[in-house]
Amino acid sequence: MAHFPLLQQMVVEHYGLYPGKDRKGRFEIPFGDGLTLILGANGLGKTTLVTMLFRMLAGTGDIPLPEGRIGSVDLSVQEIGKWAQRQFAQRVNDGAQTASAYLKFQVGATRFEVTRRLTDLALTSLIIDDQPAEDTEELTYRNSITAASELGSFGDWILVLRTLVFYFEDRRALVWDPGAQKQLLRALLLNPTQAQEWTLRERKILELDSRMRNLDSALKRETRESNKIDRKTTSAPGVRQALTAAQTRLEQLNEQHDRLVARLDLTDTMRYRARLDAIRAEAEQDKALRELERARLLAIDAHLPDADESIRFILARLMSDETCLVCGTEGVATRRQALQQALDDHRCVVCDSELGDPDHPDVAEMTDERLRALKERYDAAVIQAADQIRVRDEANAEHLTTSTDLAACAQERDETDQKVRDLQSQLPPDERRVTEQQKKLDAAGELVTDMRARLKVARTEFGEFLGAHRAQIATFADAIKAKFREAAQGFLFEESQITWAPTRMQVGQAGADGVEPVEYPAFAVELTGSDFPGLKRRGDPNEVSESQREFIDLAFRMALVYVASPDSAASLVIDAPESSLDAVFVERAADVLGRFAKTGNNGVNRLVVTSNLGAGKLVPNLLREMADGGDPMAPVVDLFHAGVPTRAMEEWKTQYDGLWDQLLLDVGAVTVDGAANGNADGR
Repeated sequence: MAHFPLLQQMVVEHYGLYPGKDRKGRFEIPFGDGLTLILGANGLGKTTLVTMLFRMLAGTGDIPLPEGRIGSVDLSVQEIGKWAQRQFAQRVNDGAQTASAYLKFQVGATRFEVTRRLTDLALTSLIIDDQPAEDTEELTYRNSITAASELGSFGDWILVLRTLVFYFEDRRALVWDPGAQKQLLRALLLNPTQAQEWTLRERKILELDSRMRNLDSALKRETRESNKIDRKTTSAPGVRQALTAAQTRLEQLNEQHDRLVARLDLTDTMRYRARLDAIRAEAEQDKALRELERARLLAIDAHLPDADESIRFILARLMSDETCLVCGTEGVATRRQALQQALDDHRCVVCDSELGDPDHPDVAEMTDERLRALKERYDAAVIQAADQIRVRDEANAEHLTTSTDLAACAQERDETDQKVRDLQSQLPPDERRVTEQQKKLDAAGELVTDMRARLKVARTEFGEFLGAHRAQIATFADAIKAKFREAAQGFLFEESQITWAPTRMQVGQAGADGVEPVEYPAFAVELTGSDFPGLKRRGDPNEVSESQREFIDLAFRMALVYVASPDSAASLVIDAPESSLDAVFVERAADVLGRFAKTGNNGVNRLVVTSNLGAGKLVPNLLREMADGGDPMAPVVDLFHAGVPTRAMEEWKTQYDGLWDQLLLDVGAVTVDGAANGNADGR
């Protein structure tokens, strides 16, 4: 049998979300017998507080429960990541540098006092039965909890916390999850040795199943590759002939590519040199032209000393190019030659009159022979420049042709190389490699056969092992059904019951010839309905209404708590239970929850409930149910004054005050004249 945590006291210090009623940084929750109601508004940290309570009990360990059904999940404890360890530090501005949480609770006969840093959930103090203990998470805390709870492992402890003790907003429908049921029934109703052996046997099967499936998958993959080799061997002669031709062509292309690369380097050098020679020739042509034009200008100046400067400029331009400065006509070479001839004959370029001998200091330089020499030099420069430009253009053309040939050769070479590789991949490996591969396949096939046989034996033995323990768990079935009926009848108007309905499931994913699925212990839900004549099996949570689903699952949890821990009281932590209740069900829900909070095995249970102020009638009904003539507000933990006000609380203070006053009136905490009974402000 098992023991659940019995909460006694929680103290949170120096944590930004909970400065406490006196705002000094100490926030205390005394978990007295019965109900503790954590009351607040959205954003005040109700869920954070419940999550912190869970982490105080679970520490930095967790089990990887899937989103859907649990099934044969590995319950080995894993350390949560650094981000998860800092989840509370990330909620406050100072990173919870000086914040800590203290929790006092009892598991069976063993008393625990645990203190953790809220920066990373590290254990800083551990007291067991009033004696300080070594504050090590794994060696001391987890082992002590496992022993005190009489569970098979600390993983079972976390399983019980996550699926049974804590009823979070994202709670799973436990009664409709056969995998979760089998794990809980194993952990709660068998002794620790039996529960642990169950887990070890099941894990052994699952590990062997996983190894066998992986090896079998690899064997099938390699067998497919071997079949491809066989097909390659059949087509090998044709492939080899095509490969030889492709390899010969590839060698030719490689040689051609090398020649073209060398040729491209040579043409690039020739192109560079030709470009420089053409630039020099054009420069020499320009220089000769400038000297010739200067000589002609001096000749004009010498022959026409009395001419206006603008006239000399016009004549110089006419003799320099073949464009008329007046009308812009181009190609007037004949007129230019006539002007030049007139000057050479010492005649006026306008009226053709004979001019006398020029009287000019530069006339000696302007002899016909000098002009002729400069003209010849210029003509030679023009020819030389044209020749160099032709050489340059030819070099550029040759370089471009070589570059184009190289690109085409490279493309064909790449295509041929890929063709060679493709043909090579179609060839079978040598006979020695084929033989070795076949030997490996044969060995792997034998190993798969052996593992399949071992898996079959392990499944058979586990089925026999489970049969005896299933019968042991079945001895508690009547008690669980009775407790469920008691709780469910309080919740529901319909008649409801659970029946003992073991579920057949295969252990692992690989099939095993001749091995029947294992029959796991489980309960099924039966419920009457408006259009059913009697009880009907409801095998899926979608076959009932949302409120029925919540009530049935909560009744099943309560039944397991009562039966699994007959020697000690327990705690049940419910986050926002009113989310799926309508007004008709509120009173009944308050009655059943109140009965759980007022009773317990060898003590009084602890019921921790979080709710929003004004969320519905469940809160006042539950407080009235628990009052028994005392202060109905005594169980309330007031986050409105112990937490940090939200912006909504500040802007809507009047509305929140009105909701609080209405709650006091609803539970009868205010007298006729408005004075409070006991702790009237509830704060």
